[in-house]
Parts: sequence; C-alpha cells; structure tokens
Amino acid sequence: MTVVRRLTTCAAVATGSVAAAFALCAPAHAAPASADTPAAVAGPGDLLGVYQSNLEALKQFGMDPFAYPTAAAFCDDASTMGIVPAVAGAVPGPWPKTTVNIPGVDLTAVRSGQTMFTFVPYGVAPDNSANSGMQVAWINVSNGRTGAANMGPIGDVLAAMIPPQVPAEARPAAAKAIQDFFLAALPVGGIRAVPVDTGKGTVLAAVFGSVRNGNKTCYFLPTVGMTTVP
Repeated sequence: MTVVRRLTTCAAVATGSVAAAFALCAPAHAAPASADTPAAVAGPGDLLGVYQSNLEALKQFGMDPFAYPTAAAFCDDASTMGIVPAVAGAVPGPWPKTTVNIPGVDLTAVRSGQTMFTFVPYGVAPDNSANSGMQVAWINVSNGRTGAANMGPIGDVLAAMIPPQVPAEARPAAAKAIQDFFLAALPVGGIRAVPVDTGKGTVLAAVFGSVRNGNKTCYFLPTVGMTTVP
C-alpha cells in the first residue's frame, strides 16, 4: 500500500508540476537584445518546444512517454531560473526489437514481463559518477504487483546488454551497435533507467528525485505515466 499511496501523492503533485515549473521561467517584458544587451534566455515556449521536439524520437526509441514533462529549477545557469526540462517514460519488454545479431547470444536489455523506466533530462552535463537520486514507484493494476526502485545511469543498462559469454572478438562490435542505437535517440547527460519485473499488464508509475549537473543537485518534480506490457 505504500507504493499506492506514493503514486497517488505523486499524481496529485504532477497535475500542477508542469504549470508551476514553466511559470517559474516566464520571461519578464524587456527591450529587444542589442550589441550591448544579452539575448533573452529560454522561456516557457522554448522548454515546451524542446519537450515536443523529442517526443517522437523517444517513441521510435520504444518508450511510452509519461503524461507530463517535468523540470528542475536552479539547475542550469543558461536558462531563466535555471530551469532544465525532462521527460520520463516506460519501455515495455521485450526490448530492443532490433539490435546487433550474434548467433546464440541474447542481447535483450528488457525481457518479456519487464518494464524499463527511463528518465531523460535535457541540458544536463555528462555523468561523472554512478550515483543517482532518481526513483520510480510502480503498480501493475492487472496482477497486483507493486514496487519501487532506484534508477541508475543508462550505461548500466548498456553494459548488461552484452552477456559474459559474448566472444571477445565480437564484444567491440556489439558495444558500438548498442551505443549507437541509444545515442541516436537520447541526449548525453543525466539519463537514468532501471528494468524491473512488473509482469505483463497495465503498469502505472511515478518518477521523481534528483540528478547532479556539475556542482548542482537538480530536484525534479514528479511525473506519472502508464504503459502496457504485452
């Protein structure tokens, strides 16, 4: 029941999180930029544009984006109020659908009956450590399973896609193919992910927590979503 209460609370917060986050970065009325005045920093439309422009790529990547984008304030010196936008999503297994083929070796990252929850911020520096403050709480309404998990760097998922039995001569090709597959759809820094055994069915989840951006700790408002695991 703890997970259910956490999801309910996060859903309530998420309803107003996007409006609150983008309201923080609403630009004041100012004169146009000139040679003596700096250009205006990102406003709400810019952040929403970043979110919308990346949704299609994330869907092609295999992710079901959550219902709301999220954001962290005081996270980046280059935007108004330091706002950094982010999106969370769920990747139902089996996944990926296509990858490098090595006879006799299964390179599936998310297996049947699993869901990989993913958090993708935009404008966060490349990771310097494996520490993560992002979490996911989930419930499968079809089978009654619930759980919570810490989300780690996406590199952990990439590494797990190459089993120990892959021949040494084939590992570089497998690693490059997997890395290229991810980087074609995802930005570089701050990505967090974790595969969990949700079982098949309809899964509701909330993602929330923090990531490091240089010397800053960025606290992201909760976002909620749903996916169907076939």
